[in-house]
Amino acid sequence: MRLLFLSMVCPLPVNNGHKMRTWALLRALAAEGHELSLLGLAQAEDLARPMGELESLCQTVEFLPMEDVSLSSAGNYMGRARALLSKTPYAIGRFTSPAMKSLVADQLASHAFDAIVCDTVYSAINLPDYAPLPLVMNTHNVEHLILERYAENEGNPFKRSYAMREAHVVKLWEQEICSRASLALACSASDAQRLEELCPKSLVSVAPNTIDVDFYVPASSSDELTVLFQGGMDWFPNRDAVSFFVNQVMPVLRRRIPGVRFVVAGRNPSKSFLQEFAGQSDVAFTGTVADMREVVAKASVCVVPLRIGSGTRLKILEAAAMGKPIVSTRLGAEGLEFRHGYEILLADKPEEFAAQVAELLQAPETRERLGLAARSLVERQYSFAVLRAAVRDALAQIPESHPALTVQ
Repeated sequence: MRLLFLSMVCPLPVNNGHKMRTWALLRALAAEGHELSLLGLAQAEDLARPMGELESLCQTVEFLPMEDVSLSSAGNYMGRARALLSKTPYAIGRFTSPAMKSLVADQLASHAFDAIVCDTVYSAINLPDYAPLPLVMNTHNVEHLILERYAENEGNPFKRSYAMREAHVVKLWEQEICSRASLALACSASDAQRLEELCPKSLVSVAPNTIDVDFYVPASSSDELTVLFQGGMDWFPNRDAVSFFVNQVMPVLRRRIPGVRFVVAGRNPSKSFLQEFAGQSDVAFTGTVADMREVVAKASVCVVPLRIGSGTRLKILEAAAMGKPIVSTRLGAEGLEFRHGYEILLADKPEEFAAQVAELLQAPETRERLGLAARSLVERQYSFAVLRAAVRDALAQIPESHPALTVQ
């Protein structure tokens, strides 16, 4: 098939979970023999990098610059206020680009594509009003669910009220776009079920998040008392996870394991966020790292104390591929076929979470057993070959006759 792939990011360098899924999907489509034309929005630093790897996969590659406006940042109050008067959610509208919409229309008019692939419902904001092609929607999350879970954990009544309103309009947007799609790709069976409930007449298939098992290999050594969390600090669910672990889990863990050290590896921690943990010498932030494998290799235990999110966590797949034992909340491991006590340990309450981490820090044999089991599961169910097969089967289900795509 000749596919027009619309992205909201440049997938290279592959330095976060979103880019990992986008890059893997592009590689899978190319490996299956599909011709790709890639259009997207990208930040200035990404535009300055060579595009050779992308150009080797795609017939054409073109990115337009965009200002990075994080959904979890506190700024742009005027933009958020204006969105209250619009049917377009703030979360979606911040990606509006007249230039991108014009470029997409020009590509559709001048090339004979067989389908459009939208990388997340955010990219759909720049679709033309009408396109006589099937739409494939690649979903990284069920987006409104993230906002609903944020609202559940937000103590400020004004922020909670705003998040609930935004979740409602994002849900309506997701419902409209996914209902118009010929195919929606979900990253897990649980996300697929939610999308099917949201859009009962839509075709939904699972294309799982996967990991390069040749690139991430088991690490034989570690710092005995190092506990690691990895994730970008410009994403609120990750900041919430860090705050939860430091403020509620670490006090218990310190009493049980003197000398324990918590390392947070991820890009862009703000000065104000770092200041919250100033003076705690056993809590360290790395900031952006060139190669996450080197940081994961040093950890004795990897933790995923997430309380907000959707989709599946590639940070779990990274740690598992490197043979590391993992402790996660149930939400953190949501959508992955990791079983408590076999490939992962699960706990939601601070005392239980601390107890699971402490148990692993004191038991090298248990760490090794869990790590090896997690690696084996990744090889079987979350490798690139699995994604290729899932994409192949999903695209084969697109009906030959389909309604024209109309976006309102």
